[in-house]
Amino acid sequence: MRTTSILIFLAIALAIIAAGSLAFRAANRGSGDAARAQRVFAWFATLLGFALVGAIAFAHLSGRLGAERLWFRAPTFYLAGVILLAGFVSWLRRPAPASVRFGLPAIVLVLVGAAALILRLTGNAAPIAMSMPTMSQAAPALSYFDTDGKLHALADLKGKVVLLNFWATWCTPCRREMPLLSKLQSEHASDGLVVLYLSLEDPRVITEFLRQNRFDGVHGRLADAAPFYNAGKFYPLSYLISREGRVEKRWSGRPTEQWIDSAIRAELKPAG
Repeated sequence: MRTTSILIFLAIALAIIAAGSLAFRAANRGSGDAARAQRVFAWFATLLGFALVGAIAFAHLSGRLGAERLWFRAPTFYLAGVILLAGFVSWLRRPAPASVRFGLPAIVLVLVGAAALILRLTGNAAPIAMSMPTMSQAAPALSYFDTDGKLHALADLKGKVVLLNFWATWCTPCRREMPLLSKLQSEHASDGLVVLYLSLEDPRVITEFLRQNRFDGVHGRLADAAPFYNAGKFYPLSYLISREGRVEKRWSGRPTEQWIDSAIRAELKPAG
């Protein structure tokens, strides 16, 4: 979903909210059946509009719009947040009993929390860390065995830009993503990029898969990793690590090729 499409979606939601507000005003000036019908429409339109805005905000938070549009990378998330905050403040100022003014927002929060919990329990949500900025922190310790069984450390690759990818042979999104990562490796290898594919599976399984499938980059089996990496908790997971050994980007799933390529080029660019 492109940013332009999200903006159009938010504009439609705002128009629906505005229609609801106008209907409330008309209902307050009228009386009888016509006023009741306008009030029903006003409630429906207002709740629908804010639900649509909330859906956009939740999609940004949960990564449903892609790693490149996670909340901290997406201006549209902040726009949706402003709309929701304005609606919340306006709701609290309504002349209604406290149980209604505070009860309805509480119910909404409970429903959103329940939806997030269901996604997590069913395995449809990425680790929470994937939804947070890395703050360019130093990459924690990680070690792996190469295809010859030799032990290596991530720190050995300092000075290279590393795209660390956790995958599994049974993971369909992983297998679909690997040709793209291989392409990026071949295009940027001479500039200092290393795509490091790590699996947690049995070495024989990995060897058989790689015998039938060739992907440019470094392949290995994870030996040990800090909890930071969430290794094995969700597939695929990727981390973009700078030449200085700092985690600049992390994502789950598959962003667009353009976004990944731009992120890699930004790290490969000479300093200054």
